[in-house]
Amino acid sequence: MVNIYNLDYIFHIFPTHLINILMKKVCIIFSIFFASVISCEKNVTDFPQANVNLSLFINNPEFFNLNSPGGWMYLNGGVGGILLFRQSFEEFIAYDRATPLNPNSDCQIEVNEDNITITEPCSGSLFLITDGSVLQGPATQALIRYNTYYDGQNLTIFN
Repeated sequence: MVNIYNLDYIFHIFPTHLINILMKKVCIIFSIFFASVISCEKNVTDFPQANVNLSLFINNPEFFNLNSPGGWMYLNGGVGGILLFRQSFEEFIAYDRATPLNPNSDCQIEVNEDNITITEPCSGSLFLITDGSVLQGPATQALIRYNTYYDGQNLTIFN
């Protein structure tokens, strides 16, 4: 009986160049797997969870700033409050005012005078109001965004 665990037997059955090719393929597959595991590792923060379920009648006078695209206002809710931005006549964007960089601090994002950028005052991080993306660090993650649904009169903000 042949001992298949004997390497001499394997070398006699398969030519050395085939074994080298096989070993290269195994190394390549292992490298790709290892690289994918590392690249899939997300920069996850421990952003606190808050139940958000707000319904707003946008035609109320208190929401006057939201009557036209580009309008924004601060609301209570979420982890650090909510920044509500009107993207278009049909679309609203709601961000948590706490950032992934400092979710548990009292630093809340603030809309800058240009009405285009948002600053987190403790770190100086700068974000774009239209999508919450980072324009300037040290923050590396976009702002936390809540879902919105607008039916033409009522706006619901939820997660």
